[in-house]
Amino acid sequence: MSVRPLASSWEQRKLGNCGTTYGGLSGKTKEDFGHGNARFVPYTNVFDNPLTDTKRLETVEIDSSQNKVAYGDTFFTVSSETPDEVGMSSVWLSDQDDVYLNSFCFGYRQDSTFDPHYLAYMLRSSSIRSDLSLLAQGISRFNISKNKVMELSVPVPSAAEQKQIGQYFARLDSLITLHQRKLELLRNIKKSLLDRMFV
Repeated sequence: MSVRPLASSWEQRKLGNCGTTYGGLSGKTKEDFGHGNARFVPYTNVFDNPLTDTKRLETVEIDSSQNKVAYGDTFFTVSSETPDEVGMSSVWLSDQDDVYLNSFCFGYRQDSTFDPHYLAYMLRSSSIRSDLSLLAQGISRFNISKNKVMELSVPVPSAAEQKQIGQYFARLDSLITLHQRKLELLRNIKKSLLDRMFV
């Protein structure tokens, strides 16, 4: 399947016109973490993955005053040591109960304008990443505000195109993961053979 380049006919819309934001965990101390029946998405999970790893969560006590994440939400990091790494995004594709977001990120709940997979990969594209890095402010540590991110204009193809694009990149990711596992297996086999041969 081929994907056409960004078309000028695609509509441009501001993220803020397509959804609302919410904050991550607040009012917590380190004693609140590491136990409890709720979980939260850590910063590194958001930073590392266009699609959030739903198994890579940490524990915290249930707190009804906190914002819970929902299927299709997008998370943005708000702080980093370089402007190029600010505003990294990750889309949550799970219906798990009692999951919160870490305090160094904010959530974005869109109004169904975007296919979740399309949104995940589009926000990680080099052009959007470049636009986000320009919004970073700071000297030794860089930050980005919710309001600035919501001002960002992004391409909005038709729903059918979004679905095709999202599925295409999701399949590529699956292939990459599969080959990485094969590569790791081959490396382990090689190491085992070397260890046995040269005792």
